[in-house]
Amino acid sequence: MEALRPLLPKGWAIYVQFDSWYASAKLINYIRRQGWHVTCGLKCNRKLNGVRVDHLASALRHRRYTRVRITATDGNTTPYYVRTTTGRLSEVPDDVRVWFSKRHPRGKSSAYFLSTELTRSAQQALQGYGGRWSCEVENFYLKTRLGLADFRVRCYEAVDRYMVVVQLAWGYVERRFIQERCAQVKCYGDIIRRHQEEHARDWLIGALQMALETGAIEPVLQRFLRETV
Repeated sequence: MEALRPLLPKGWAIYVQFDSWYASAKLINYIRRQGWHVTCGLKCNRKLNGVRVDHLASALRHRRYTRVRITATDGNTTPYYVRTTTGRLSEVPDDVRVWFSKRHPRGKSSAYFLSTELTRSAQQALQGYGGRWSCEVENFYLKTRLGLADFRVRCYEAVDRYMVVVQLAWGYVERRFIQERCAQVKCYGDIIRRHQEEHARDWLIGALQMALETGAIEPVLQRFLRETV
């Protein structure tokens, strides 16, 4: 990040974004010491000016909502209803801006967001925070489809090599997605499925060709299913 600073246009700021699981005072303070800003989610039990944010949200229930529309990566827009306040987060030395957001004014559940940039609007903060979704999508595929989470009970060197292999595989998926994106390929899962189908087709063609060449089934079973005949 520091290396990018000279490349940024004058007046631009660096925003570090993460969800509520990582919104510790220690991390926020570290980011601010670098001269960067934070936009993040907050858990309901975090305290602003010594009061839980969910209790603050209840105290502001008579204040008028601000309606903002957030555009997703697919172009669809979603309205959110937001109330705003400013205060001091526990163990963070500078004031922060906090938003209490609902999908509907009469909705029962709220989401809480924070920004260390006090001049940032709800529209700017929530739209920027929405950009995190692409990271969540990548993490989902890396863990569930490419096996990133299956590193346990391995030595450090093996884990290190395993991570590199998984990231290389993801680079392959990303590149194919960029090149082949169309009506039939709308997400990374379509690329993974297409690759698996191609692999299965090559496997089947190889087995059939060997069967034609040898005129016997046993060698094919030994070669492709590793059966002991």
